[in-house]
Amino acid sequence: MGDGVMQTVQSWLQAGAGWAPVAVFIITFLESLPGVSLLVPATALLLATGALLGTGTLEPGPIVAAAIGGAIVGDAVGFWLSRAYGPRLVRRLLPRSQRRGYAMALLMFRRFGWAAVFFGRFLGPVRAVSPLIAGIARMRERDFQSANVLSAVVWAPLLLLPGYAAARGMEAAGMQEHHVFLGMAALGAVGIGWVLVRARRPRAPVAPGR
Repeated sequence: MGDGVMQTVQSWLQAGAGWAPVAVFIITFLESLPGVSLLVPATALLLATGALLGTGTLEPGPIVAAAIGGAIVGDAVGFWLSRAYGPRLVRRLLPRSQRRGYAMALLMFRRFGWAAVFFGRFLGPVRAVSPLIAGIARMRERDFQSANVLSAVVWAPLLLLPGYAAARGMEAAGMQEHHVFLGMAALGAVGIGWVLVRARRPRAPVAPGR
């Protein structure tokens, strides 16, 4: 099934390369929405798109930007909806197959806060529900969006890279070319560094009980 999806997407994108950034934006946007994400084979679709980047059929800049943008907007929508309507609506509408991920995300958020939103994007069962938890917990908008943006900057190129590397070959993906991917990797390293700095920031001491 995955091979058929990838071939279909590759054929469509080759025929309408001008619409490829729009399609990639929609793919990563839907992948970030609870419930809807179950119906979107985003990993296979982005692998196929990455292969087209490797063959030179598509320009990497607009595709990478669209993948990042769709992921950011998708998580932001989940955050805003859960913040506006609260946990009852989320629990009622969340598919049964994603309730375990919801519980995992809740435990992660209670323990790690900002870092849970950042790293939750990289964990399949948690990816689409961690923004919901952040919204229900009334996480500050600035904190959520910083984790949202930085994680998307790392996550989107990582999903495109395997297909790209397979199409190009490891030797062809040298350091002298394809600065978009190198730039995204550098930004990702900065994002991870920020996470580590925040995690190691000392907390205010708790006054001992009397």
